[in-house]
Amino acid sequence: MGIFSKFKDNYEKNFVIEILNDQFERIESLGLLTFNHKKLSVELVENLWGESTSYLNGSIHKRPARIVFSIAALSNGLECLAKDDIQNQKAFLVLLRDLFAEVDVNRNLYELKAVDVELLEIASKIYVEFSQDLPNEENASEQVNLKNYQTWDEWYAVFQAEAAFHFDKLGKFNCLEYMDKSPLQRAYQENVDPRPLAKVFAEETDFENVLKGST
Repeated sequence: MGIFSKFKDNYEKNFVIEILNDQFERIESLGLLTFNHKKLSVELVENLWGESTSYLNGSIHKRPARIVFSIAALSNGLECLAKDDIQNQKAFLVLLRDLFAEVDVNRNLYELKAVDVELLEIASKIYVEFSQDLPNEENASEQVNLKNYQTWDEWYAVFQAEAAFHFDKLGKFNCLEYMDKSPLQRAYQENVDPRPLAKVFAEETDFENVLKGST
């Protein structure tokens, strides 16, 4: 039993290490992270595991979702960065923002449990604290885009998927295909993140308004 548990622990840790490594590679082109991302991924997971083993190994709760484990490791690492290490703080904040958005969009897919909610709440508080406290800088989540969309079609595909999710979640008719796309094209040209924009669009738009606007 002990050997099996240890194997399971190592398997879960290695899985999350790969998630973090992939995330760090994804933002490499932004030039924010100054650490070796492979070593950093291992350190983040091992540090959190050492501090919060009972939360992560299933001894008290069920094991958290791997994406939540990843978020918790990043937020814990963010707290450990030097106060004046603005560049790496931004890198961590960019990744946290992206992963929080992923959890929000696919919450049902991850089947979040009580331990997940608790870890996410802790990580969210850390994220908000650091994003507000960056000295003489804009909020990192506003300053750096999570993804560089190379084409309008790529940007619009993300917007479509996100809007469809929120229309369905709100029980509203998805009227996106009936609206004028020129405001969205301007948003793309201004490098606006399509995901939060799609959420606002779904919340504030309905089919009746779109029909009125087209007459």
